Amino acid sequence: MLTVGMALHQARLKHPQKTALIFGDRVVTYQQLDDHSDRFAKALVAKGMRPGDRVALLLPNGLDMAESYFALAKAGVVGVPLNLRWSAPEIEFALANAEVNLVLVGSEIAPLMAGVAKRQPKLNVFSMGASEGFRDWLVEIEQVEGDFDLPAVSQSDAFVIVYTSGTTGRPKGAVRSHYSTVMIAMTMASEFGIGPDDIGFAILPMFHVNSMWFVTLSMALGTTCVIYSHRNFHPQHVVEEMNRHQATYGMFVPSLLTFLADGVDKGQINPETLRVLLTSSAPLDSTLRDRLLRGFPHVRLYDVYGSTEYGAATAIRHRLGGPLGSVGYAALGQEIRVLDDNQRPVETGQIGEIYVKGPTLMDGYFKNDQVTRQAFTADGFLTVGDMGYMTSDGLLYLVDRKQDMIIVAAENVYPQEVEDVLLSDPAVLAAAVVGVADARRGERPVALIMARPDAHIDLRRLHDLCRDRLADYKRPVAFEVVDELPVGPVGKVVRRLAKKAYLERAK
Repeated sequence: MLTVGMALHQARLKHPQKTALIFGDRVVTYQQLDDHSDRFAKALVAKGMRPGDRVALLLPNGLDMAESYFALAKAGVVGVPLNLRWSAPEIEFALANAEVNLVLVGSEIAPLMAGVAKRQPKLNVFSMGASEGFRDWLVEIEQVEGDFDLPAVSQSDAFVIVYTSGTTGRPKGAVRSHYSTVMIAMTMASEFGIGPDDIGFAILPMFHVNSMWFVTLSMALGTTCVIYSHRNFHPQHVVEEMNRHQATYGMFVPSLLTFLADGVDKGQINPETLRVLLTSSAPLDSTLRDRLLRGFPHVRLYDVYGSTEYGAATAIRHRLGGPLGSVGYAALGQEIRVLDDNQRPVETGQIGEIYVKGPTLMDGYFKNDQVTRQAFTADGFLTVGDMGYMTSDGLLYLVDRKQDMIIVAAENVYPQEVEDVLLSDPAVLAAAVVGVADARRGERPVALIMARPDAHIDLRRLHDLCRDRLADYKRPVAFEVVDELPVGPVGKVVRRLAKKAYLERAK
């Protein structure tokens, strides 16, 4: 039975006294994690939670968050991880949309939840640790009495409802089963060669799918997983933690990989230990790729393309001088199609909408049958609106999100393509290209740009770059240098929010 709880229990049978999780100075063995998550699950049942009920998790990275996933899985309860950066109205939307029965909140986040609880008095809210206004869930676990069996859980049951980042409007709750989640562990084992002898380093937010899968599925593979213990990210802390625990694998976004490359260049990090680096969510440029491959002699560097809805769809191993821009080949068990607006296959090399079919897909959007039907084809292929093309040898290239596409006089403009040109200027740290209304041409591209520290943006040079490398309809009609751009939980610029801020400034 491929359930998340069973995966942990089987790892415990093989490695009972092995270290499973490390968080700061706290160390938990597989036996301890399995036993305590059993008690945690029984506390949920004792509080009236039944299979299929929803429990929201508003918890920072740490042992409590990791254990919660396994406990909920064992109780047959569906986890709803919430973004810690959300405002109170965004949290309230998700709680109502997912029809949450119980909320577990970190003690330091409790003040934010207090206002929500006042407006939703029927919510059953507990804090992880003592906090004013909420009962302590850790006490509830210790007070569980009696020895009773947990409910049966099937691999087809829902494990989590994970809300999309909302880059295309209101977040949608993607329902993921136990089976689809555990199958991502199989992908990690087969594609990247991760196994029980490895030590993982988890740094991304655990309310986000990348880190949720990284931590929970590391347990399914029997590894030791180190959860980054600093509340505020600092490059030196990352280097110290990785050195201290001799991490052998980790998942990072490219902006964080820069700090690893800097650390090895300065002799601050041991280059011999790290052997698997996973990156996703943003393109990796050749300079950073080559610095990493040269700096860490034993490392295998992979780009992974996926989504909350897909799981892991494709992967590619980077090599010195190898192709850039591709997100790789279909991962184990996945089938990729590139289709036109009528869901017919496009020719090789032609841009279309990307569809994925395989064992790691979500079941659908929670209580949103219409949007689910729109996302799936009749034969089970799923799209999240990404646009791309496939080469004759099976490499997939992303072009952009369909929803972010700008249409200029009936011509499609993909923001990522324009942003890549802008980012080639050494003074540009980040860029967002958005479409604004134009009475004559429908839309026109506008570029919003952040400068690197101590660098000066030369707008004339950017104009020249765009003139030299882009068709006329793709060139931004205006450039604006901004102090910051809005980013999502994995460090990607959120164009929708960047556009909203631009339009407000332009009033």
